[in-house]
Amino acid sequence: MFYKQFSTIIDLLNPEFVENFDYWLATLPRNNQKNITASVVSSRLGVKYSLAESILKFAEKQNILERYYLVKCPDCNYNLDTITKDEIADILVNPVFCDECEEDKKITLNDIYTAYKVIQQADVSEEEIARAIEKRLNQGEGSGANFIKADSLSNDITTLYEAFYNPDESAYAKFAELRDKLDLDYGKDTTAKGRALEVLTLEIFNQIKYVTGTNDVKTKTNQFDCTFLCGVNTPYLSIFNYLAPCFIIECKNEKKKPDNNYTNKLESIMDTSSAQFGMVFGRKDATSPCFAISREHYLIKKETIKQQIVVTCYDKDLEYIIDKRVNLLHYLEYKIFQITNNSPDSTYEMFCAG
Repeated sequence: MFYKQFSTIIDLLNPEFVENFDYWLATLPRNNQKNITASVVSSRLGVKYSLAESILKFAEKQNILERYYLVKCPDCNYNLDTITKDEIADILVNPVFCDECEEDKKITLNDIYTAYKVIQQADVSEEEIARAIEKRLNQGEGSGANFIKADSLSNDITTLYEAFYNPDESAYAKFAELRDKLDLDYGKDTTAKGRALEVLTLEIFNQIKYVTGTNDVKTKTNQFDCTFLCGVNTPYLSIFNYLAPCFIIECKNEKKKPDNNYTNKLESIMDTSSAQFGMVFGRKDATSPCFAISREHYLIKKETIKQQIVVTCYDKDLEYIIDKRVNLLHYLEYKIFQITNNSPDSTYEMFCAG
């Protein structure tokens, strides 16, 4: 092995493939050690795309490769930019100017491609590298970079969600601090007690890029606990299709379980607003009629232009979001799945890889 790190997985993956990848990567000329994609590895080594993707991710974890993203013009395929994961959200929301077409372009996931570059050289001598390169050239193996749609982020919803929701350590510390305040002795001040959960909810959901929330919205007939504007919608299926253009969360920092009155109230509010997603957030799990009502409301609305989903959350959900640091956007997908598939007993772990 040129890279000793690969010896740890040679018994987990196909040994011949691991050895061939190690050989191929170590002998790449310097000017070809970037724009490495899963499609390139798949075609060069004759393996399935998923296997190529797996070994690239492993090499990234071992600090052999570094991942980045190429933004291409949707019309002329010109390379518009090279970005990091943290920049994906901005690229998807703000138009990018193409020098070739001389106009702004709306970028989608189909136009962003995952690529890798070598950041750690193989621990071998120049003589060994030279002999390996000569052998490879004699076999007529090329090393040009190719991009296919399989390399684009349209096949990688996980990266999309991580780009839009990625709280840092200080944010998680703030979450924990605000959660501790939920159980303080507020005496008869029910307003302060209720606001404690609102503040925590705002802190969590405002971590989603291009989502902003407030607990000060009032209408002629209602006052909302938490109202959020979502500046992101996608032409492809994602959680943002439900969050845009706005969503509402009712917070109940009470000892009793939220009942169907809260669910019915939230659904009636959504019927007269542009919101497609609503949440009843309590301290205890909502009563079972809440799920049945939400499911029935979904069935009534699912064939209409504006779909509506109401989910319920409680302290256990906070454990996933705060303690287990589950991506909030992924978690909301799971909560919606429970309603749309009439599966209240399904668990988040059922959808976790491995």
